[in-house]
Amino acid sequence: MFAPAANLRQASRLPALPRAAEHISASEVGTLLACGALAALAVCMLHLSFRVPGHAILRAVFPMAAGMALVPRRSAGIVMAAGALLTTAALRFTHVGEIQSAALVSLLALGPMLDVALSGTPTGWKLYARFAAAGAAANLVAFAVRYAFASMFARGLGGGGNGTGGGHDFLSFWPLALASFTLCGAVAGLVSAAVLFRFTPSPSGRGPG
Repeated sequence: MFAPAANLRQASRLPALPRAAEHISASEVGTLLACGALAALAVCMLHLSFRVPGHAILRAVFPMAAGMALVPRRSAGIVMAAGALLTTAALRFTHVGEIQSAALVSLLALGPMLDVALSGTPTGWKLYARFAAAGAAANLVAFAVRYAFASMFARGLGGGGNGTGGGHDFLSFWPLALASFTLCGAVAGLVSAAVLFRFTPSPSGRGPG
């Protein structure tokens, strides 16, 4: 399940953790959980002034992409998603920070989407494209949840609280919101990949050092 991903190790711009056996180590698990926690903290604590639907993923992708660069293993995204979930639950329990429903969904969906998108051995532009696809897919899941909530509230089946906003307002511009969610996810994934992974893999597979 956590087999090493040689293509990610060779492309990583970060000093990946020392090459280990087929079984994932405790230090690798800890690093992935920490990256997931950082993504959750960024989404819950760093509130930017952008009034762009779906922009929350811009804060989540970089920490999780960094986790892939530091611990290049299959299914690493699931571990990071677990770290993000635990951190978000702790923040909610202690009433620290704030996260909307769509942002939470994109945060938790991002890890598994990265695992799916990075299956196989993509390199170069294919690796970048798959990061972009993972970000877009995670945000599309978030959009679907946001749309479902808006439809429910528009029909009078619930209140407009808990960070979901008014149903009629969202439904009035949902095509624009769909494009914004998709674009934000794709851009976040693409930029993170370009920053953290080389276009041309390193033959040594040891990263920068």
